[in-house]
Amino acid sequence: MSILPQPRPGEILRVKDRPLECSFWPVERTTRRYGLGTRVFATDPWTVIRRSAEKRCLAATRDAAYALIEQAEDFYRAAESGVKAAKPLLLYYCFMNLAKAFILTCRQQADVNNAQHGVSEKLNAVPNPAELTDAYIDAFPSPNARGQLQNFSELLQALTGTGVTANPHRHDLPKLMPQVVPGHRLWVQGAAGGMKERFVSIERVEFRHDATAKTLWIRLYLFADDLKRIDMTHADALATTRIGTAFQDVACTDVVNDRPLVCFEQTVPTAYTGRPSDEIPQAVASVRHMLWRTVLITPPYRKYYLYASPVADHSQVLPQIMSIYGITFYLGSIVRYRPHHFDRILKGEFGPFIEAFLNDQPTQFIYLMASEFAEKEVTKAAIV
Repeated sequence: MSILPQPRPGEILRVKDRPLECSFWPVERTTRRYGLGTRVFATDPWTVIRRSAEKRCLAATRDAAYALIEQAEDFYRAAESGVKAAKPLLLYYCFMNLAKAFILTCRQQADVNNAQHGVSEKLNAVPNPAELTDAYIDAFPSPNARGQLQNFSELLQALTGTGVTANPHRHDLPKLMPQVVPGHRLWVQGAAGGMKERFVSIERVEFRHDATAKTLWIRLYLFADDLKRIDMTHADALATTRIGTAFQDVACTDVVNDRPLVCFEQTVPTAYTGRPSDEIPQAVASVRHMLWRTVLITPPYRKYYLYASPVADHSQVLPQIMSIYGITFYLGSIVRYRPHHFDRILKGEFGPFIEAFLNDQPTQFIYLMASEFAEKEVTKAAIV
């Protein structure tokens, strides 16, 4: 066994004497420079979304954003009211209107009035294709050849900085479904061929820095027995989770509750000239779209994961919000045009997964999007 390199010497980054917590927004810009980010507790994430749109929107687009948010919330309330047959369609229109409002809020576009879905659902050209297991969605670049905006690509660009590039870009439903954290084990049970779990829990994330070299970097810690449980080597974990080009396996002696940890450390640190906190957004941006989250109502309020997919499927891996959006589009389209097939899907091997998806993901999606609107971690307040 080769000897692992030693981790880069440095200290845990502290801001105002507190270790910097893992977050997509661990710091926020004040009137002068970056300070500690804040967490928002909200029993109603829609209030946070509206206030964020009010703050960030241009005056010329504020009314349009408000109207889209209002309609999105109405669709959401209708979907949560107990209806079943129409729930996927209501949720898709909720997500689509929220996406359009976000595109206006972050000032990516000044007009989404004639924006198209930007995605279509199809079946493989095989004998007797089955819905879901033989289905895929095509996503299209924005704008299209006629200058029309495409919602899917616009949302992807608003979240990541890059929209759909291929024309079209194919995403198979069997490769989108395992990208969902809640209900993932139900996907494992439904999948043929003895599939293993693909999400690896991150025990902690550290921001570290070297004050002399003026560099900062990120360390990810995983439980060694989690990798063993799914027969994954450290090298496999780096390759399949797509972080191998930016992180390396380093020596680690840390133990939590008698469970040894594995440490993956960023190979290229981020340089800073003033305070290290000023460059934290850049360091986070380099890794955030390779992390999945679940929103919790108790500390630490976010649980982070790495998604390990076959390397051949990497081109079909989407950021967490986009995979939820894509699956919901497909289910909404089925309900709208071929509702009898939706009933068959629920009775099939992935029926329990789809039920869990429709029950658990809407609230998660709204809180994740509220965080994007507010540029802060928004979590549900555990208040009686």
